[in-house]
Amino acid sequence: MDDAIRLYRTLLGNRAYVRSLSEGAAFLAASAIAIFASVSYATVHASNYVTDFVLSRVGPYNLRFLFVYGTFTAFVITAGLLAWRPNRLPFALKATALFLLVRAVFVALTHMAPSPIDPQKAAPFFNSIFYGSDLFFSGHTGLPFLAALAFWHIPQWRAFYLAMTGFFGSVVLLGHYHYSIDVLAALFITHGVFQISCWLFGRDYALFRSSENQAAPRPKRASRKILVPGGRAPKPFMLHVVGDKSMPGDQSKADTPHQGG
Repeated sequence: MDDAIRLYRTLLGNRAYVRSLSEGAAFLAASAIAIFASVSYATVHASNYVTDFVLSRVGPYNLRFLFVYGTFTAFVITAGLLAWRPNRLPFALKATALFLLVRAVFVALTHMAPSPIDPQKAAPFFNSIFYGSDLFFSGHTGLPFLAALAFWHIPQWRAFYLAMTGFFGSVVLLGHYHYSIDVLAALFITHGVFQISCWLFGRDYALFRSSENQAAPRPKRASRKILVPGGRAPKPFMLHVVGDKSMPGDQSKADTPHQGG
């Protein structure tokens, strides 16, 4: 707890971090508005439902409890992970916002009605959040997979979020809340969103991984590569270079005496 408090004090005293955090929060708010508008539009203009290879052979089962409250549980766990290490917040906010923005575009383009589900009705509040014609692609599958890619460097959380991806993918199919193409496509689109996020917000991603990179032991064999999504792992991030144009490599060059005439 003391380490987390000290980290909050250090980061909140850094202008670049506060600016990046504010940008992430604003981007997330704008993306939330976009996804809400696209869901409303797709629900109003939804056509008939279609047949599906998987859904025509299984269910529908009443899995509303897992569908709704499982989402809240995953959200609480993820929020705790991010709050415990505030260096993770800027990238998490921006990557999630980009995910929602991309999904809003796909939802606005696709207006299929959901497959028939169990006749039990959810509470109005939950019905307005979880049930609509926002089918392609599955956010319940994509968001846990996005978290798995972000936490790929931490084996236990990588395994947890991969398991959550499989869990929610199964729930939405067994309950007929999504078509099978929504679940399958979510994995590929989410991976693309993650790659774009690492490219657009590379400095935030390095900060996201900074605490683990500093504590991780060096590999015994220099030729052995670290396997992470997106290819080469970023260099360990130091807080004093956030928003600073000078990098540690530049300092080493400055200390080298000039040779020649």
